[in-house]
Amino acid sequence: MKIRGILAVGALAALAGTASADVILTWGFTELNGTYNDITKEFTAKAENNGNLQTTGDVSRLVATTGTALFQDGFVTGADSSDYQMNINVFNKVGNTADGAGSVVITDANGDTIYADITGDWISPGFGIVYFNGLLSNVVVTDNSSDGTFDGPGGGSFSSDFSAYSNLNGALVQLFTRTGVGFFNTSFSNVTTLVSANVVPTPGSLALVGVAGLLAARRRSR
Repeated sequence: MKIRGILAVGALAALAGTASADVILTWGFTELNGTYNDITKEFTAKAENNGNLQTTGDVSRLVATTGTALFQDGFVTGADSSDYQMNINVFNKVGNTADGAGSVVITDANGDTIYADITGDWISPGFGIVYFNGLLSNVVVTDNSSDGTFDGPGGGSFSSDFSAYSNLNGALVQLFTRTGVGFFNTSFSNVTTLVSANVVPTPGSLALVGVAGLLAARRRSR
């Protein structure tokens, strides 16, 4: 059992409430392995099980038929294909802010995937704390195994059919703390990274332009 929470960057509660009514898919992961390559200017956050980091998380469908796919501690070392992989570039850096763009792929136990493009902003208040506030676009759930469900390696599943919803977009927020490297001034790895995301169909996604400034706390016990 893990209880996960992420600190708020901005208190945009009114917009968050507007968007939450339309949310159809969410995910949250902790203890991702955050790595930055100062040559390629790319930050990656991936599932890990290396003794120091044991990634855990879940993906939930909030519309009929609802369900949650569980990704237990260290799931990435299992015999299945489950994984979490996110790549975000760091560019146009000015002081403690920068632009970011990339993508994320979540893979279930049978090779089914959730994919999304990401654009947003990096910001640091100092002390090694770094936030990323981003918008998701082109969100696609692909049933590669043709089993009709998105299955968690730790149990739980939900229907992978989202054909009733068009133009899936959303908001993603991320947090890590790494002292001694400045604001992407040098390469680093094995940094504990937390991420949370909400997905909505158009037109509800328009409200997430504001919600992208909010790190919504996800507090669940399994």
